[in-house]
Amino acid sequence: ADVFDPVNPHPGQTLGLEVSNGPGGGLRLERMSIQAPDASVRLWRDHGGRLEATRGRAEVYVTPKLVAGVVNGSLYLSLVGAGVAPAEAAKITSLFGRNVDLVRDVQSGDRFRLVFDRRVGPGGRPLGAAQLVFGELRTTAGPATLYRVGETYVAGEFGPGRSLLLRTPIDTARITSNFGMRLHPILGYTRMHEGVDFGAPVGSPVYAAGDGVVEEARWAGGYGRWLKIRHTQGLETAYAHLSAWAAGIRPGARVRQGQVVGYVGATGLATGPHLHYEVIEAGRPIDPRAAALAKAEVPSNAAKAAFRARKAMIDAMIAPLKAG
Repeated sequence: ADVFDPVNPHPGQTLGLEVSNGPGGGLRLERMSIQAPDASVRLWRDHGGRLEATRGRAEVYVTPKLVAGVVNGSLYLSLVGAGVAPAEAAKITSLFGRNVDLVRDVQSGDRFRLVFDRRVGPGGRPLGAAQLVFGELRTTAGPATLYRVGETYVAGEFGPGRSLLLRTPIDTARITSNFGMRLHPILGYTRMHEGVDFGAPVGSPVYAAGDGVVEEARWAGGYGRWLKIRHTQGLETAYAHLSAWAAGIRPGARVRQGQVVGYVGATGLATGPHLHYEVIEAGRPIDPRAAALAKAEVPSNAAKAAFRARKAMIDAMIAPLKAG
């Protein structure tokens, strides 16, 4: 009991026993081992016959797992179809969205490869959720790669830094209306369209385009369910016609780039389900496609060197998995 909870063991733990013939014809315990998720516990008899117990590190093996597939319409849905959990698929899609235009660059027929790091205990039992260590998306615009470095993900050649805003805040393949003057499809007269509309099914996840603070999460008339996020460098982004806000999204809440903040809908004045997306600079709406989005961070030479070492290690690990 000093090194292990014998009252509440977890089902599935491996128990090993070694016994001998004891006095009176019964069995005598000589050694025992328990492989817990986070430790290896051993019990044995010393030369005087007394039982001693020790607790050590669990016998853990790390094995890579490859998930590969072809994009069919939506990158997010294609990842889910390949067996990636929905929450992880949304995260991976937003990570690629930092450097890839999910609307213009990603097309059906593009291919993806993902490598997850699995921690496995005795008997092949998974220990915790697998973590993405490498991602590759091959598009008509060129390949995009991701490498896990610590708790963050870095583009393949490290690049000039992480973009302040995502290229697109949604995984879809259809722009239904561009920025600029247009004939309003419901009101019937021409007026300025201050954003870009992305057609997508109801419930499709909408990602925060960048780190920031929620300014507004409210009903806004013709915009329906409306969300506005304040970023650095005088930038704001807005998302309209949402079917719902994500859990925890309220004024004052802090959000991270790529976090799911809402879901596509058709609330307010809308002819069908879509996301209306705006980028606002110094209080003035600008074209999200043409905006010269600043870089949030520039890696130091030390960070570049650390990344190169990490990249070489991951490349060596996944080389056998990339064949074919």
